[in-house]
Amino acid sequence: MTERKKSRQEEVYAAAARLFATRGYHATRMQDIADELGMLKGSLYYYFDSKEDLIVKITSGRIEELLKAIQAIVDTGYSPTQKLTLAIDEHLRFFQDHVHIYTIFVREHLSDINDGTANTADLLNKQYQNLFRQILQEGIDKGEFGAETDTQVVMRAILGMCNYTWSWYDPDGRVPVRELARMFTQLILNGIK
Repeated sequence: MTERKKSRQEEVYAAAARLFATRGYHATRMQDIADELGMLKGSLYYYFDSKEDLIVKITSGRIEELLKAIQAIVDTGYSPTQKLTLAIDEHLRFFQDHVHIYTIFVREHLSDINDGTANTADLLNKQYQNLFRQILQEGIDKGEFGAETDTQVVMRAILGMCNYTWSWYDPDGRVPVRELARMFTQLILNGIK
């Protein structure tokens, strides 16, 4: 794929994600996406096969991208505390960069759109959660985190805290996303050290 085509494809995916997040998947027509981009509706099908295919690509693709980023952090030689700090920072940054995708997850029932998409998203989400549990378990094993740390509960607390920012966080507000990540990390580390 050429750089130009890839760039245009990203524009299509971003516009669709914005519209799906604000109007809803079912209320968004292909013509709405085309109008948003100043394209002919038929030209959209150069980038995907159907509206259903579009939501599959934009949701699964972003989850896979974040999964790879967190896996790269897990694979480093950093301490568990450093890994957790980096993972929370990466999660929040990525989440805010792609807030429309996560709004779709919160507002839409993917299984009503496509069972395969919902199943893929669930599988990728479990893999993602396991990476955080792996960091936490490594911290317990190395004595950086308390032995009584429940990795399942703490992982859910971290992701719940980070994911809920879609509803209240203003990236243009007084707290930059990196500072928010530092604050969240400090809260978690104070609880598990």
